[in-house]
Amino acid sequence: MSFGSTITLTVNSIAKVLNRVNQDNYGSEYTLLTDTDSWNLKIRHSTDSPDADGVTMLRHNLYLEHVTYATSTEPIHKESVTVTLRAGKFDGVTEETYVAQAMADYLAASTYAVIDDMVIGLN
Repeated sequence: MSFGSTITLTVNSIAKVLNRVNQDNYGSEYTLLTDTDSWNLKIRHSTDSPDADGVTMLRHNLYLEHVTYATSTEPIHKESVTVTLRAGKFDGVTEETYVAQAMADYLAASTYAVIDDMVIGLN
């Protein structure tokens, strides 16, 4: 599978369609600009320097930023979310997929209450 020319994010039951504005060998960038806000999603792939144990890790990042523009009555608002997947350069993708899916399932299983707790600073 490859990423398409658009990515749809559902935000509070509203579909946000981001269009691909850049693609190169290391990733892609998607954007939605409106009169009131902007959405930007970056997908990047890189190779880390070897860890202390000598393992070279492949890094896959997703970075989402939402900006609500300032108005005469409201200041600018910004939110961002980052997801990083790392695995040994010579590892298969199966284990990395299982670990990433386990985290996604954990977040979703509680109807996202874990995210609510994180946002208010609970440990």
